[in-house]
Amino acid sequence: MTNMELAAKVIQELVDTGVREFILCAGARNSPLVHILDENKNLKVYSFFEERSAAFFALGRIAGYRRPVAIFTTSGTAVAELLPAAVEGTYSSLPLIMVTADRPKRYRGSGAPQSIEQVGIFSYYNEVALDIDAENSHLSFKSLSWKKPIHVNVCFEEPLIDGPVPQIKVPQASERTKLPGQLPMGMLKQLEDFLNTRKPLVLVGILPEKAYGTVLDFLKQYKAPLYAEGISSLRGHPDLKDLQIRSGEQMIHRLLKSGACDSILRIGGVPTVRIWRDLEDRYRDLPVFSVAFNHFTGLSRPVDHCPSLDLLSQVEFSSVHRENVHISAEDNSRTEQMKVLLEKYPKSEQGMIYEISKHMKGHSVYLGNSLPIREWDSCADLNSAPLRVAANRGANGIDGQVSTFLGWAHTDTPNWCVVGDLTAMYDLSSLWATSQLEAQKLRVVVINNGGGQIFSRMFKKEIFVNKHEISFESWAKMWNWSYQKWHTVPKSLELDNLQIIEMVPDWNETQQFWKELESIWKE
Repeated sequence: MTNMELAAKVIQELVDTGVREFILCAGARNSPLVHILDENKNLKVYSFFEERSAAFFALGRIAGYRRPVAIFTTSGTAVAELLPAAVEGTYSSLPLIMVTADRPKRYRGSGAPQSIEQVGIFSYYNEVALDIDAENSHLSFKSLSWKKPIHVNVCFEEPLIDGPVPQIKVPQASERTKLPGQLPMGMLKQLEDFLNTRKPLVLVGILPEKAYGTVLDFLKQYKAPLYAEGISSLRGHPDLKDLQIRSGEQMIHRLLKSGACDSILRIGGVPTVRIWRDLEDRYRDLPVFSVAFNHFTGLSRPVDHCPSLDLLSQVEFSSVHRENVHISAEDNSRTEQMKVLLEKYPKSEQGMIYEISKHMKGHSVYLGNSLPIREWDSCADLNSAPLRVAANRGANGIDGQVSTFLGWAHTDTPNWCVVGDLTAMYDLSSLWATSQLEAQKLRVVVINNGGGQIFSRMFKKEIFVNKHEISFESWAKMWNWSYQKWHTVPKSLELDNLQIIEMVPDWNETQQFWKELESIWKE
């Protein structure tokens, strides 16, 4: 089998499995694959020069369009650049297919140029690692769960281009093989017993878009108090107005301490809210039941856990949760107090989040990790809910955020990305992809508060903050994006199709906001 035939076999198998998009980082060793992707114009190919950004872009495509995506790299350290995305893909259950070119197997352990130990490099962070060459070219993606990344390592001999470029046939209809979903025996009864005998507070984390309806129907029927994070895309939903905690996570502690709620029902991904970490110590005896989309419980202690959100559509209640009259009354009062503070300090970081969120109603919003995702949950306008919200909450890292956003961006709405300054600096090469995108109206909002200010309240040591005086105007200019700098959020916006917005909060107003917010909850 020639190199070109081997490369064609890999690509054809991917296409037959359901892959329709390829992320290409071209190099010498993967040139057989490059030639085929370049000359088969019926395949959708995105070209990148840098592998880490490319891999996170691929995660965005998978998250946004719910199909596996393949990324192709050359050999050597290029392969190692995929590891951060493989980690995120593992914990977010995104099937990133990593196709890495390699030198022949006889070079392993030799220290020869561009020869590293590629097989096994992703360790836990792939469902399977396939190592193929011309002599052993068996390749199959059947019987995989499609809930973790997949590694295909392809060894090519020289000369690399050793024959004509084969044509790839794209079938009219092809779907990846999926194992039938199976719920653990007795899990439905366990959940029904939990719901019918306890008074849980519901925490709703990130959800696959296809699960919105199932989860919404369940919440409306069960009528339990709930805290819906922004990334659930249900925060501020009008059908949940009388159930949803709107004043912030401090209300969660009040409900647990008062006995109004005696347990936690988690739905979706591992929650961002601090109470989830408190379940390890402060509330370590509080019963927890998780209904999620993968097997990760998100806690070190034993909890009842179901890895399928479909379970919620099968539940039958002997009684619904009691009405939330007293809870709603206090929560509404606290929400109004919070709103007064946000309007009092419009130049604070929290006030700017509140004001800019009003411009995002019905849009697609991607939230960066660290402070932005937390400030959105506590401060974004509840009457201006976006159509969809996303984030990388698998490993909660700040790398690859803008790249993921660009891959995830939709063609049917304006697209907003809200990230911190250090997060943006982690991903400066991300905007390379701009010219290849179909999505329009891309807005990257960089909250420039001079460093990682999430640590300023945690440790009180400046070394954690990575303080800086960097502006992002040159970044916009480098990639031909328009640029605006805001110290206050305008009431009306005039934005270009590709727009970087640098928001610079007032430090004193931000600190004063925190001070007065804390005093409100001490009352």
